[in-house]
Amino acid sequence: MVVGTRLEACLASEGAGGDRAVASVLTALALAAAETSTLLRNGGHDSGPGPNGLEGAVRSRFTAALRDAPTALLALREAEHDEVLDPAASLAVALSPLDGADNLAGNLPAGTIFSLRPAGDGAPFRQPGRSQVAAGFVTYGPRTDLALTWGRGVRIFTLDPASGAFHLTRDAVTIPPTSPLYAVDAANARFWEAPVRAFVDDCLRGSEGPRGQDFAMGWSTSLAAGAHHILARGGVQLMPGETRRGCANGQTRLVHEAAAIALVMEAAGGAATDGRDGPILDLKALDLHQRTPFVFGSAEEVACVGKYHDGRRHTGARSPLFGQRGLLRA
Repeated sequence: MVVGTRLEACLASEGAGGDRAVASVLTALALAAAETSTLLRNGGHDSGPGPNGLEGAVRSRFTAALRDAPTALLALREAEHDEVLDPAASLAVALSPLDGADNLAGNLPAGTIFSLRPAGDGAPFRQPGRSQVAAGFVTYGPRTDLALTWGRGVRIFTLDPASGAFHLTRDAVTIPPTSPLYAVDAANARFWEAPVRAFVDDCLRGSEGPRGQDFAMGWSTSLAAGAHHILARGGVQLMPGETRRGCANGQTRLVHEAAAIALVMEAAGGAATDGRDGPILDLKALDLHQRTPFVFGSAEEVACVGKYHDGRRHTGARSPLFGQRGLLRA
């Protein structure tokens, strides 16, 4: 596909996997994303957070767009239950409308995460993530990018604010198998399990540690922004389970967030697991809001994290940062 091609032309050319309904829903999501980008660019974040502020306005835009598309069920991150939009339609959509909304007050990126599944006759959101027929995410930053897969690799489309259309800017996106970049929320280090602490410790030790190279660390509270960074530069992002009460499975929602990101990662040659070599796309949700530990990015880096959990790389002296007087003391 030629760089500069409009999203609608790409979908029409390849038929979104041969399914017109998929193409229609993806077009509706792109329309709502363009409207959200305009809202944010015009100072919509000044309306404040919450259901009656910015987040409510964004949610309304996406819901309205999907009502006009063949969407049978809509599962919103903030809603307790999924909502029936069109019982006769063929697709079910899981949606996190404004991921990382708190970032906007500091002029940092936020995002939207979505996935499409066959509605079927049962409970589509309880099926493994491999049942997804398309997924992607939008990042709202200096530009608005849409990363998308419908079973034919990963493409990135960028919004033209003047026309409101998304145009192809990167085709056949691939994630390098390894990268000296990792992302983790170090503020929660005291709650990490020992294998995660050991992995980060060895990265911090750099070329003097067992991994024999220096690493760079970053973190964004927007999952979509973190995933976009992985597509651009590779690396690994860790969102682990924690030892504090109620957080054993972490804070990432399997249906609304992890499954969609995982489909994109695998389509780009990367990997996504629960940190223990269990592919996210193989997990079945027992509950619509089920949480899961989440590790994704470059395939070799994700596999490396898994080795720490099974004991193959859980050795070495502790870094001063994790020592008794360290900055990240347990």
